[in-house]
Amino acid sequence: MQRNGDGLGRETGRTVRVLVSRTCEWCGREMAYAGRGRPPRYCSQAHRQRAYELRTALARRDADRAAGRARGAEEPVREVVRETVVRTVTRTVRGPVVEVPVEVERPVVPTRAHEVQAVLEDTADAVMAGRIPHWDHRRLWQGVARLMAALDATHPGGVDTLARRR
Repeated sequence: MQRNGDGLGRETGRTVRVLVSRTCEWCGREMAYAGRGRPPRYCSQAHRQRAYELRTALARRDADRAAGRARGAEEPVREVVRETVVRTVTRTVRGPVVEVPVEVERPVVPTRAHEVQAVLEDTADAVMAGRIPHWDHRRLWQGVARLMAALDATHPGGVDTLARRR
């Protein structure tokens, strides 16, 4: 803005815009900006990672669609994959290093009462034989206490009626 002609001299003005805050591109939470460096786009590393994973997944999907490799929404899944973890143990036996692959199966979570009972009995045998050290007994007790609380909450009449039915 310039003014001349009133005899007061020359006056100039300008508008300065300063970034004060910005919202996270993932969750929309407001973040303060300190005024130095590049303004942040995400409020946390977790949100930055989620946004990256989403961008790359969408890019892979679009590339697969363009190449004709993508499965349509109406098309059924063609394969079921079972994941097996292979652990390699390295041991030195008087000379060269020998690598032996060892397959490690993920534990099967019991879903039937007789399977759970078998696991509990095997655990009791392991405790009695000393295969589970005493410093792990508290963890076992917490699991048993949680199981008892679940039975008490879900069984009609609670665990008291279970104990009397012998």
